[in-house]
Amino acid sequence: MRRNTKTSITSNIILALSVALWGFSMFLIFENNYATNPVYDLSDIPLDQLNSDSFQNWMDVKFGGNKIGYTMQSFGNTPVGYALKDYSLVKIPMGGTVREVYLDSYAILNVDYSLKNFTFGLVSGDYTTDVYGEVRNGKLTVKVMSQNNESVVSFDAGDGVYLPAAVPLMAKSKGFPAGKFYLPTFDPFSLVTNNLEVNIDTLEPVNTGSGLQKAYRLSLVFSGVSSLMWVDKSGRVIREEEMGGMEMVAVSKEKALDMPYVESIGMDMLDNLAVSCNGNIPDPRNLYYLRILIEGIEPEFFDLKDDFQTVVSTDPLVIEIHPGRIGSSEPKDKNRYLKSETFVQSEDARIINTASQITSGLTGKESMADGIGAWVYDNIEKDYSISLPSAVDVLQVRKGDCNEHTALYTALARAAGIPTKICMGIVYKDGLFYYHAWPAVYLDGWKPVDPTFGQDLADATHLKILEGGFERQADLLRVVGRISVTVLETSEVKENQL
Repeated sequence: MRRNTKTSITSNIILALSVALWGFSMFLIFENNYATNPVYDLSDIPLDQLNSDSFQNWMDVKFGGNKIGYTMQSFGNTPVGYALKDYSLVKIPMGGTVREVYLDSYAILNVDYSLKNFTFGLVSGDYTTDVYGEVRNGKLTVKVMSQNNESVVSFDAGDGVYLPAAVPLMAKSKGFPAGKFYLPTFDPFSLVTNNLEVNIDTLEPVNTGSGLQKAYRLSLVFSGVSSLMWVDKSGRVIREEEMGGMEMVAVSKEKALDMPYVESIGMDMLDNLAVSCNGNIPDPRNLYYLRILIEGIEPEFFDLKDDFQTVVSTDPLVIEIHPGRIGSSEPKDKNRYLKSETFVQSEDARIINTASQITSGLTGKESMADGIGAWVYDNIEKDYSISLPSAVDVLQVRKGDCNEHTALYTALARAAGIPTKICMGIVYKDGLFYYHAWPAVYLDGWKPVDPTFGQDLADATHLKILEGGFERQADLLRVVGRISVTVLETSEVKENQL
């Protein structure tokens, strides 16, 4: 079944960039196989002195040179440890509208800047998420709370974990040692602990809201992607630059709070992050076969092969997408694709009951999968959303873009006993490829579906780059701004499924 629909393209990459700019949680944490070979552990270098400073730092948030928000970070010494606070307001122009995102955090750090406890909050539109964490006895326990769900996960904290926002303060307290270091880090966005690579350079002049200032240039590297920050001698960040044309610049409190009217006309982050395409696809929603040349992707880091997608060659990288010709495979562990996850609560009673109602009277897994897709398409309002998509929240709010549709569909399908995975990549629309998320169901082979578009079989312009939980969207930033697509061959003729 194919339906015409308003396109809702993923906005979590935009959330990723917003959080990356926000001092508390630059979330681009990467898998072990992405890691470089660090030289020293930054936490092993002795502190020159305890930090008795306190400050409040205000910064403009800019996109494409235009102000779209502000952020404030404060630091101080309290009887229970260092207190690090952040608050940010960002107005994101996307899809012809402007979305407001509020981010706030409060963290208590030990005297070596390792994490003791924290709270993290995200509010955007109809969705709210709060994350609480505490380190005790070598374990980091994290509670994730949304409007309609609560879950708890634990991590090994080893000798301590650190927030990325602590890096400038640590560098200052250790005398800004030049060189490359790593730091065990926790990210409350993706709920991942891993190593963060830190490169500390010498003093250099940098432009700020107060003119030229001298500052230490720090590079934080994740998954091959670098963010740059300039830190003054007091440990305050006075400038930060991220990919996608986003940056922060230190200004006075009065200037930061002086928010201009942010217009959606003429400035759209979705278009700014879109992938260029050489070649035209006249009827993309009815395409059953696509052969493309891709530049800017390192194939070994991504999940490019699937039953509906074939890597023809790696140099150059040529891929065939053929959802009309589904291959046959056998997952090593089907139960993995039925389990409940932090944001995909397939074992929640509300999800189970809804799935049972939708599939009542339907026979066969394919019929059930189609019925769930039709229900999600018909019952979830198409609206751009910047959130951490939680299936039970989407079931309640009934609104969102591809992330929300995919989270709910995946939870419902798993609850109905259909192995389902989340695919992330790009999809074609109006001459460009946009970042997108959609599910795939296992029916003697992985079949891609798209409940956002109302497609029982996702069209062939869906290029899967990654699969897994939504925390892997961070890894997509490895290719944002780097890849381009050339159309080599297309077909609207559906091949017989194998």
